Amino acid sequence: MEILKFTTAKQTFRVFVYGKKNSQFGLFDTDTLYCEHTPMKTITLLVSGTRGDILPYLALGHGLKDAGYTVRIAAPLGFRTLVEQSGLVCAPFEGNPSDLMLDQSDPLTLGRNPLHSLAATKRFFQNARILYPRMLRTAIEACRGADLLLYGLPTLWGAHLAEGLRIPGIRAVLQPLAPTHEFSSALLPFRFSFGKIGNWLSHWILLQTTWLSFRSEINDARQTHLSLPPAHWLDPALRPFPHQPLTLNGFSERIVPRPTDWNEKQVITGYWRLPSPAWTPSPQIERFIERSPQNTLAIGLGSPGTKDFPFILRLIAQALDHSDARAVLTIPARLHAHIQSSRILPVEYIPHEWLYSRVRAAVHHGGAGTASASLHAGIPAVTLPLAIDQFFWGERIYKIGAGPQPIPQRALTAEKLANAIQAALWNKSMRERAKSVSAALGLEDGIQAAVRAIEKAG
Repeated sequence: MEILKFTTAKQTFRVFVYGKKNSQFGLFDTDTLYCEHTPMKTITLLVSGTRGDILPYLALGHGLKDAGYTVRIAAPLGFRTLVEQSGLVCAPFEGNPSDLMLDQSDPLTLGRNPLHSLAATKRFFQNARILYPRMLRTAIEACRGADLLLYGLPTLWGAHLAEGLRIPGIRAVLQPLAPTHEFSSALLPFRFSFGKIGNWLSHWILLQTTWLSFRSEINDARQTHLSLPPAHWLDPALRPFPHQPLTLNGFSERIVPRPTDWNEKQVITGYWRLPSPAWTPSPQIERFIERSPQNTLAIGLGSPGTKDFPFILRLIAQALDHSDARAVLTIPARLHAHIQSSRILPVEYIPHEWLYSRVRAAVHHGGAGTASASLHAGIPAVTLPLAIDQFFWGERIYKIGAGPQPIPQRALTAEKLANAIQAALWNKSMRERAKSVSAALGLEDGIQAAVRAIEKAG
């Protein structure tokens, strides 16, 4: 049995003792010891997207580092400071398609005007195609030297890098992507069931569409930089069981019950969360919250574009008037000039962990990281989904009783938002349910569960 494990900067040592255990004294009849050492694995986490997409992987990276692995975060250059300030090594690469959405609110959505949304999505893909060659080339270099590659939804193309670098690859995702008959794809910009067969097909279609979206650019990189043949036409998760990648699902079964038709390649670990950061608020923020804590909300809608957001801000102000509520609103500084209501305090950045522990409810877009933060804080959440998996997380919050029914931003009105805010502030059963969910999530350790799954995979 192993009786001791210790690490140095380069190696892991394990000490074993062999012999028959004396049951009376708990000792061994022999003193044969055997010491083995193996090089520590270097694990690279390939990440992209928004700040909210990155933070869970930093938490997972710290867990792997604490377990004795050498950890690198391969991230777009713009996240280098964030990664390094967290205490992890950053291997930067060039290009981040999510940056193309910062000045637009329509790409990859079903907005108020579907034709505008389709046109915006077309422009997004055209501009992203320009980024891909440089992004793939520099990401390959950022991942060289790894023994294992972890990649998520924004970096599903990491499967090609792992293949080319001849190392194992593990999907580490924040939303359920594997096909199931039990609910439709989490990537759809709406929520309803298509029936068992339709639900399964929706996952299949969305995964396969994502896999093939940039096939030409990926095949060029495979041939030019990785000496590989053209990519397999089918997404790895859709291939026969032995060829599917191990997938770590970074959410809780208490929020998304495990589908009964998932196989053992799908591991639900629980959430990956960083410790609450040390953060000191300004006196203005403290005074605003302390003035009326019983009707103060936190509102944040991710990284909004500039086209529709002034209209959304007007609706928020009207809804706060109707519901007699106040809000700390997290938005980019360039939009602060649009705030005219004394009920709103605009801030450019504030940690969810700090803010959500001090307000009575939250209004947010339903992103995976923000949804996790509100659930862990034990406060009801009103979700205003816009795109991708936000509709799915809004539905899950509603179905577990931790918030009112989601309001898509394309259908938002001041009256609907005011009614939802009133429910979040004063519905007793909803508030009690949010607290019980938080208590249950506090018993889980998603990072350690993920580390164990990685160690088990070898």
